[in-house]
Amino acid sequence: MTCIKILNDKVANQIAAGEVIERPVAVIKELIENSIDAKSTRIRIQVTNGGKSLIDVTDNGIGMTEDDALLCLERHATSKLKESNDLNKIRSFGFRGEALPSIASISKFTLQTRHADSISGTEVKVYAGKLLHKKVCGMPIGTRIRVENLFATVPARRKFLKTNSTESAHIHHAIKLTALAHPQIAFEFFDSGKKIIHSPKCLNINERITELWNKNLTKDLLHIKEEKSSKTPFLSGSISKVGIDRSTRKDIHLFVNRRPVDSRLISLVIKDAYKGAIPKHRFPIAFLLLEIDPSEIDINIHPTKKEIRFRNESFIRQFILEKIANVINCSKQIYTAPNIGEKNIGISVGKHNNTIKSDKVIGYESLKKRNSSNYICINEQKNNIPSNKIKNKTLINWKFLHHLKRHTALYETNQGLIILNILKAKQRIRYESILQNKKPTEQISQSLIIPQQLEFEPIPSDTLLKNLELINQSGFNIESFGSNCFRVFSIPYWLELNKTESLIRDLIDQMSISASAPNLKHEIFKEYVAKCAIKDFYFDNTTDNSMTLKDLPEKLFSCKNPLTSPIGKKIFFEISWSDINKKIN
Repeated sequence: MTCIKILNDKVANQIAAGEVIERPVAVIKELIENSIDAKSTRIRIQVTNGGKSLIDVTDNGIGMTEDDALLCLERHATSKLKESNDLNKIRSFGFRGEALPSIASISKFTLQTRHADSISGTEVKVYAGKLLHKKVCGMPIGTRIRVENLFATVPARRKFLKTNSTESAHIHHAIKLTALAHPQIAFEFFDSGKKIIHSPKCLNINERITELWNKNLTKDLLHIKEEKSSKTPFLSGSISKVGIDRSTRKDIHLFVNRRPVDSRLISLVIKDAYKGAIPKHRFPIAFLLLEIDPSEIDINIHPTKKEIRFRNESFIRQFILEKIANVINCSKQIYTAPNIGEKNIGISVGKHNNTIKSDKVIGYESLKKRNSSNYICINEQKNNIPSNKIKNKTLINWKFLHHLKRHTALYETNQGLIILNILKAKQRIRYESILQNKKPTEQISQSLIIPQQLEFEPIPSDTLLKNLELINQSGFNIESFGSNCFRVFSIPYWLELNKTESLIRDLIDQMSISASAPNLKHEIFKEYVAKCAIKDFYFDNTTDNSMTLKDLPEKLFSCKNPLTSPIGKKIFFEISWSDINKKIN
């Protein structure tokens, strides 16, 4: 008796579904790709409950005949391949022939389609892989597929799905990426009856970015302008200006032959192109479309076709690097902070309930001109960093002598000379002042006269909504208004207005990877905010003066750990009089 048996089609399809269909967005992706391959110029997507209850995709493509409507539900049935050599020149999307039978095996599946040569349409209904009926139906040319009760036959898989809002956010993002890669196609997306996307045909990718992404994003992008030619490779799209960056790679969107892909090679090339132009461990924004001869790539290395391999990686690396570097170097549109004056926007400096000196509203530029360390000094005096006893009373006798260089100050004590790094000392003071503000009411904020409006992608927006209370305990006052849109009414005292959006995006990225218990998550988040407050691109390091440097040691030694910076670097060192005498005698 043999141990090896041939699986029946139903089980084989459900196994294939496990590889291809991870969540509702995977169904959307497969159905939209089929619509694109069918030469559609208009695609309409509807979902209910994050796609768990219903997915409905309708297109105006070429449609299918009655025979093709039945054949497409057979495993490995495809119109895009005839022989193995066709894999080397494949330009279509759904070419494996596993998607439709896999989806039909784990749901209630209805296919309605009409070919241009047919006077009527064909309806095929399948439940859990079993054909229920095939009949004639009336419909326009094209195809409509309804997927109801996804994972109905595999309830264990359904338990792993996230909330409806999270699943909808993934679907929204996937549709936007597909629409971006195919600006010549009109897209509509409805979520539980609400219209989320309505994007008519666009001329190019840049026009679609303006339409679907953050409306303020376009002004921060540089366009890769190159005349379209029959030669490959060909690169088009947009990249961020110097000064616009993110804490993760999430805003790097890559497409190869109009297919969204993950490519470590291209991601590293983009990072290298910005080397020296953006801070270390930061990433640019990119929307890049690479068109290349299909024989030069392998897209058949993963069931979802998201990963890709290049046959000549060194050539592709050099090609993309030169294109991006040329745009960065040739462009004179270097990002600068917005010119915000006293007349149109302002900041009120104070606690949530009690102001420091008065309720007077000052202009943003005036605030920037105010000496940074004086500003911090005022806040800390009122905020009262918990008054630990001075650990070494002789430090009270530190006498300020001279400001040596930008970040270095010289002090005299009874024991010798102290050389102190000003920036590291101020970082330690700011770091602990944020960590020790345990109650929201003790947090000092800057209230904005005109709220700053921010717009995020669906997934980051969902993350921010879930953690809004947490982030508002760190000196922010942010409220949701409308779909994926927020208003910022106040920001922490240490944050510059023009860095607000960048920091909030960084915080969202941090929250999305933190799955700790609520109390622990609060501590981790507070620690992260404190670290952000001392980063070079958030830390306001204007010129110090003798008055602020005179008081700096006392503030430093009111901290719990005055000897090192928050990243463990030594803040100061002492040269004793005896050592000095030995050197000069």
